[in-house]
Amino acid sequence: MRGFIRRYAGPRSVQRTIVMLLVAIFIPLSLILSAAYQFSERTMMNKVGELNRIKAEQTSSRVKDLFQRAFMSTNGFIGDKAFINALQNEDPYSIEKNSTYLQAIERLQYTFFLNEKYAVVIQDYYGVPFESNVSRLGWRKGQLEQAILGTVHWEGHDFFNSFQWSVLDPGGTAEPLIVLSRWIFSPVTANMRGIVSMAIPLTALSDILRSDSGSYEIRDEAGTLIYPREERQAAGTTADSAAIALAPTPWAMIPTDAGVVIAQELRYFQLMMIASLLVVLIIFIVSSTFVMRTVSRVVHQIRLLSKRLVNPSLDLSVPIHADRHLTELSDLLQQLMHNLATTRNNLEWAAAEKRNLEMVMLQQQMNPHFLLNTLSTIRFLAEQSAQERIGSLVLSLSYLLRQQLYRSERYWPLEEERQYLRQYIEIQRARFGENIRVELSFAEESLPLPILRMLLQPLVENCFEHAFSGRAAGHIRIAAVAARGGIQVIVADDGSGFARSASPAASAKKSIGLHNVRERLRLHYGERAEMTIADAQPCGTVVSLHMPGEKSSGMMSSP
Repeated sequence: MRGFIRRYAGPRSVQRTIVMLLVAIFIPLSLILSAAYQFSERTMMNKVGELNRIKAEQTSSRVKDLFQRAFMSTNGFIGDKAFINALQNEDPYSIEKNSTYLQAIERLQYTFFLNEKYAVVIQDYYGVPFESNVSRLGWRKGQLEQAILGTVHWEGHDFFNSFQWSVLDPGGTAEPLIVLSRWIFSPVTANMRGIVSMAIPLTALSDILRSDSGSYEIRDEAGTLIYPREERQAAGTTADSAAIALAPTPWAMIPTDAGVVIAQELRYFQLMMIASLLVVLIIFIVSSTFVMRTVSRVVHQIRLLSKRLVNPSLDLSVPIHADRHLTELSDLLQQLMHNLATTRNNLEWAAAEKRNLEMVMLQQQMNPHFLLNTLSTIRFLAEQSAQERIGSLVLSLSYLLRQQLYRSERYWPLEEERQYLRQYIEIQRARFGENIRVELSFAEESLPLPILRMLLQPLVENCFEHAFSGRAAGHIRIAAVAARGGIQVIVADDGSGFARSASPAASAKKSIGLHNVRERLRLHYGERAEMTIADAQPCGTVVSLHMPGEKSSGMMSSP
């Protein structure tokens, strides 16, 4: 790059700007990002550790409160003389004994566990069990009793060590339970009289631990996992000194060390940041070299092109090895000069042509006007000489000419189309004779709907010109109704039929009119219009049209 800078022939300001950008942006930015990362790492680790410690203390207090309430609730059994006496009753079906059990359990409910799910299992001095309602915990009758009594051991317990904590997890639909079992002693002789076990769902503990979005483990004195019930992969836990004792249980709560995860993410972020800065720096250096080289070449070629622009020869070509953009600029300048000359000539020709067209238009406006005035004179003379038929035909012809010459809109109501057909049919019947009957049947609701001007006239003309060739009589039916959101038109005759035309020449002429109608429908309505042609039975032709009942705004103009 150093050798290239010495050969750089472009503006020195570009070179200085690129070097200043490199020094003034990327180097300070790298230092700032590095310092910000180190500060953020220390601050985040400290804050996360402090927040985790506070949350762990608050959560452990709630867990201790749950266990303390369970423990204190069983104290009511220890001081209840009637309950202790009931434990010594040998009759398991004694009404007094069972009533005493139920009263003690009911006091337990109203003292500490109102509206909470729990169950109580009692075993008297003779080993006879009693079980409260366990269905709301998802356990079957007798299942909880067997599970609890199977975990309680008499050995090793005395008056001063008279309770045991355990966890039951039967699987299936039954809830895992935390069980507190307490030995009941006689207050007089200190002899063991029975066992009272209280079971509360493990979900009461999990709800507390999940409420602060933390991650915790609870283990017993042997290190066995109490919560969660399955071992999970974790980034690590704090040291044993960070374990929080959960009195009155022998268990401890250990917060998962989120700082390890954060530290790993921060180290990964640091590596990514350094790699990104290096990549950006390399890209900047390479792109700067390319930019300066391009600028140098472009400036040289622009100077060359500028000198040729002031040359009267207008030779705007550039060397074959010039920059692609300059080559395009040279070609565009040459094309621009050519286009300017061509446009100037076209404008002069268009101006002259416009003057000629204006003169022709003024002359053409006079010819139809003279023709209509002449027809009015002929009609007047016919009426004066009592030739009413001739006068009527001249009047119809004048009407048709006015509609064709002085009406420029593409659409008119179907009612005007009907009026136009009546005038046209009157002229055709004068030519072909009165024995050709024409029936016009237009539904009243269809008359206001718009239709292309003079669309049906070629179809009616086909009927007169080709359907009754060689015949003196015939019938033409023209019907229109409002159907399927548009207009349905049928033009039918009882002539020779399209397939049975008299000659190929007649079929060709007939096809021209049908082709004209079909193309007008396609240009104005597209696929929304339909046109079908069929032979009628026993003879004749039926042409059916269907078109939308609204004007088309985006199609081509009608001829």
